[in-house]
Amino acid sequence: MVTIIKNQLLKHLSRYTKNLSPEQISLSALRGSGELQDLTLDEDLLTDLLELPAWVRLSSAKCNRASFRIQWTKLKTVPIVLNLDEVHIALEVCTEPRVMNPGAAGAMPVPGKYSYIHKVIDGISVAVNQVQVDFNCDAFTSSVQISRVTVESRTPEGRKGDLRLTRIKSPDTGQLLIFKELEWQSARIEAKAYGDAAANLPPLRLLLGNTHCRIVIKKRLSDCAVTGSRLVVRPEPLAWALTDGQLRAALACAAALAGPVRRATRAATRAAAARKIEEPREQIQSRASTGERDLLARMFAKHDVRETSYHLLAPRIDLHLCDDPGLGRSEMPSLGKGGALQVTLVSMQADLFPYHKASDDRRHWRGYREAATPHSQWLSQALSTFCTSLLDTLDPRPLTPSNKQQSHQEKTEAPVSNGLNHKTTATSPQAAHNPSTNVTSQASPTRTRILQQLSKLMTTCLVLRIDDFTVNKVSTGSKSRETPRPLVSAEKATLPGDAGLLHAELTFFYYPGDVCFPVPAPKLYVQLSPVRVSVDVPSVVWLSAFLPHVARAVATAAAADDQASYIDVRTEAIMPKLVLEAGPEHVSQQRDRPKELHICTARATFTNVRESPRSNTAGTRADLASIISCVRRAAPRGGEFPCSPDDLDPIHEQFLLHADNLDDIDRGSAISPELLWRESRSVWCARVEPLWADFCGARATNYKPAPLLDATPLTAWLYFEEGFSRIWVIGRTCGLAGLQLNHYQLLFLLRTLERVAEMMAWLAHDAARQPDGDDGSIVAGIVVPAVELTLVLPSNCPGQESSRDLDSVPLDSSSLQDLKLGSEATMAPSMQDRDSAVLSLPAPIEVCSAQPLPAEEVPPSPGIGFGGFSSMRRGLTSLVTSLDALGRDDSRSDAASTASSDSERYVLVGLAAESPDDADVAFREFEQGRMSSGVEVAAEVVERSSSPSDHSLASSCRRRDLISTCTWRLNNIHLVQQSAGGKSCLRVAADDLSTDECAAIPWDEFQIRLKNKFSMRARAWTEPVVDETELTTRDTPHVALRLIRNELPKQVDEKGESGLALYEELLEARVRDLSIALNMSTALALAEFIEDEIIAPPMPLEVLLENVKLHLIEDRPTRSISSPPPQPLDMELSSLRVSRDSTGVVYLGPPLATPSTVTSPATPTPQHDDSADRIEQLSKENEELRKRLVTLARIAEDNRELRAKVEEASVLKQCVHAAQQEAATLLADKQQLLDAVRVLQEQLSGCRSKR
Repeated sequence: MVTIIKNQLLKHLSRYTKNLSPEQISLSALRGSGELQDLTLDEDLLTDLLELPAWVRLSSAKCNRASFRIQWTKLKTVPIVLNLDEVHIALEVCTEPRVMNPGAAGAMPVPGKYSYIHKVIDGISVAVNQVQVDFNCDAFTSSVQISRVTVESRTPEGRKGDLRLTRIKSPDTGQLLIFKELEWQSARIEAKAYGDAAANLPPLRLLLGNTHCRIVIKKRLSDCAVTGSRLVVRPEPLAWALTDGQLRAALACAAALAGPVRRATRAATRAAAARKIEEPREQIQSRASTGERDLLARMFAKHDVRETSYHLLAPRIDLHLCDDPGLGRSEMPSLGKGGALQVTLVSMQADLFPYHKASDDRRHWRGYREAATPHSQWLSQALSTFCTSLLDTLDPRPLTPSNKQQSHQEKTEAPVSNGLNHKTTATSPQAAHNPSTNVTSQASPTRTRILQQLSKLMTTCLVLRIDDFTVNKVSTGSKSRETPRPLVSAEKATLPGDAGLLHAELTFFYYPGDVCFPVPAPKLYVQLSPVRVSVDVPSVVWLSAFLPHVARAVATAAAADDQASYIDVRTEAIMPKLVLEAGPEHVSQQRDRPKELHICTARATFTNVRESPRSNTAGTRADLASIISCVRRAAPRGGEFPCSPDDLDPIHEQFLLHADNLDDIDRGSAISPELLWRESRSVWCARVEPLWADFCGARATNYKPAPLLDATPLTAWLYFEEGFSRIWVIGRTCGLAGLQLNHYQLLFLLRTLERVAEMMAWLAHDAARQPDGDDGSIVAGIVVPAVELTLVLPSNCPGQESSRDLDSVPLDSSSLQDLKLGSEATMAPSMQDRDSAVLSLPAPIEVCSAQPLPAEEVPPSPGIGFGGFSSMRRGLTSLVTSLDALGRDDSRSDAASTASSDSERYVLVGLAAESPDDADVAFREFEQGRMSSGVEVAAEVVERSSSPSDHSLASSCRRRDLISTCTWRLNNIHLVQQSAGGKSCLRVAADDLSTDECAAIPWDEFQIRLKNKFSMRARAWTEPVVDETELTTRDTPHVALRLIRNELPKQVDEKGESGLALYEELLEARVRDLSIALNMSTALALAEFIEDEIIAPPMPLEVLLENVKLHLIEDRPTRSISSPPPQPLDMELSSLRVSRDSTGVVYLGPPLATPSTVTSPATPTPQHDDSADRIEQLSKENEELRKRLVTLARIAEDNRELRAKVEEASVLKQCVHAAQQEAATLLADKQQLLDAVRVLQEQLSGCRSKR
């Protein structure tokens, strides 16, 4: 008996093994156990049987010992146990996709109906003591050691139990769900590069702890085919320490695998999608026919796998990044011995959906909340635009009376919705196969085929969600051990507890099968919730040296991939905050000195996709053309101060081409997937709506924010050339920019600017060390319509309170009780024009804004405006909880009441009685862990900020000390910053410098009046209309500055180290045609205002004053009663030169006819007499060219208007055609109704006559 069984077993196993003999098999038939020794498997056959990816091939598979145990009497409830001791597997990477072996089809079992044998096989449990996987590639070799691997059947709740509880069968749909769990105790991953790269890349070693993998397999009962699966990997918290060399090795390995994996996956995904595309429709129809009354159908629907998906749920990942000596380590002295950066990711979830239909909704995606993020809406809009463009490109026929209504119907159905509505796309299958459903019989066959093909569009979507992450500041060995301080951290207090911090989606499009048809471009959408970013000089310098050195490992592979470079990107950051902290020079005795400067915005977007031309918002090509025109008008004439012939133009040629839509990519006319990838993606648009800045941490304001910059929207356009080595930026602010500053805030800004200058110097120094580091440049041009800078000065008149411009706004003393945070007050005017739901929560912006303070300086909790939101959130949370509990009770009672005598249904009824509503236990546990941490933080913030004494604290913190103010206003400011080749230049030009003074006013009243003044002016301000005479460049500006900074040659010390290069600076200024009136007390206060606390080396400067009038009013009291009243002092400077050299000596005199001793590229040089005629001739030619430029600009503007009118006329024409068609339809309906009435009347009269 044993021999017969052994021979039968040998006969079946010989097809999958090599050189298997009876002596290697020991068998006990009665006990149901056996053992096999030294198994060598057929690698070619197993490669095809296991359906390994086409980019990998199994080259060797061995097992030293395998044993099994079968309980013959309990096969229905107890699984077969297969134990393997050591398994050795060798894999090879195929450069070209592998072709399946034809001989493998004969070894595969013939598919048949799902039977008892399949139940037994599906329930087998496997336990492996150790698995050794060797992976060989052309560029590297790696090995993976996994210990204590188990594969077991589990219930849907992840518990061990009866085998009948591990599967759910739906007889109505003819499908089966099988639940498995894969677990390993530990895994060790090692990778090492080959060849020349091995000397520069160290081995990569990673350790993984206990990991659970939940697997759900969906089979068809008719032929046992697998129609879908879900894999959920959940590792334990991970902690990895990686050097830059190991990161480069990991990226190099990934880059080496990217090409083969992409080529093989593309074909495999299309083939698999062709088999799966009809499956969801069958499921939906079958599910609708069964209904929810059947318990079996309800259980199956709750755990159903509608589409194949792969998930990674990581509760926590700690990365410790360290730098190795070399180019990846900065030469900054504090970082000379190296540094380490800690990155902590909490509740990270990565989901991959390879076979998602573009027209289907996402409600069945586990943990995906469409209402919480705008990604689905962005994708829906992009797909609608693509569908319209495709129809216009492939079927550009004009509308005719026979197909107007059909075209109108197709346009309403064509947009592929993947967002909020989730409607079907294109033409439905019934309409596609039933011509009678069409409105007319003369529909275009081309358009019908296009819509049918669009309905098959599939996507591969990768979703990444992170609930919380923290990046700590760089720690060095020279520092004493201290608590890590965050460099980048989340501000969870400003969001509800269930909101995530980062949500990113990467989507690729394709068609099932081997179909060559246009597809949308890949899309990357990212949304970032509130984060706090601190500017730490060592950390920024460390990252600037570490990251480029790591990224260079894959730069070559990324540059060779042309298709991957074309991608639509849209990123959005909600309420980010940039924090500049005070250094060690902070003096606690100075009550007005802040500790931090917060630069905030309500929303920041960054995208390379243009908005619709019909949308009247920033981000369109018309907006870019407007900014280009604005920058040109504000720029001084070429060659005039502060410009120089050597300066770079901030308006790159690519901006001009992009604004006129002349930079499209030529894709030809042949049908290809990239047919519509024509719009250039090299120009980026950044919008900040709005931008404001606050000082925080001053004891004089009770640690509340003090405004520096009023809320101002900013739009900037960027162009990157040669990667990121050359950058051009142009931008414009909308509205008035209000600034206020006191003496101690100025000191804080000066020290901060010194640290920023040091940081920029080290960044340039480290960039020059990198290969091709000297070729970089950046040019930024910004235009600001108007700026008001209010200087807060000490009052010299304690008994007076007056304000000229501020008195125009009436003061309501009761408004002092409603004084809010500075950031909220400044953001309020600009938020009236925003429709974002996030902006309706301004109060929590500054809940956790300051660093931990000493015990004697702990500020009170600012809870203004947060109590209502917290109570609303608590009420909604309790409501949702009660509804969930009610739903669970109903489902359990229904499940318990529908038990029957059927064994399988009885098992499922028992399963339903103890099963919660959430289908997958892995997702439920992950969500509970994520929500618990978020709720804990939110509860803590709410409890502190909803104190009943908040209003009393706010009212007791008023400042009644008197101050005086001096407001300086500048109009039409043009600012250009350029840096290239170790040289940098800052150019500023402005017009209409005016002043306004206020002798004495209480500080809190000044803040309220200033807030009201800027809010009223911001609402009333509109961009001036540009006439034809303003198309030329501006005249000579009234105020012009030029700051030049040149790097000096580096000096090598005794150790052979160059260190940070020194630099020389020169400040040039030109002031002309100005008339300024000031009080003498204000002038003296300004002198004290600009006085620094340290003695800095004098900066060489040269100032030229032309036609400047100064009117000084003596407002100080006289010392003697008998003295006559003081008279004002008038000064008129027709021409004066003020210069200072590097030693600090100041020179006063007339303008020099010879070159100045303080040389500058922009200093005008005298001309010889013999060149006067030539200069006059050139001036005439320039004037003629200027006139032609004006004409060309006028023609270009007329062309834009004509194009807009043509487009508008086309739209109106289509609307008229549609209206005419609708009117004709209504007339036809009316005629039919009249005919029907006539027939009814005839029938009625006939009936009456018969009576």
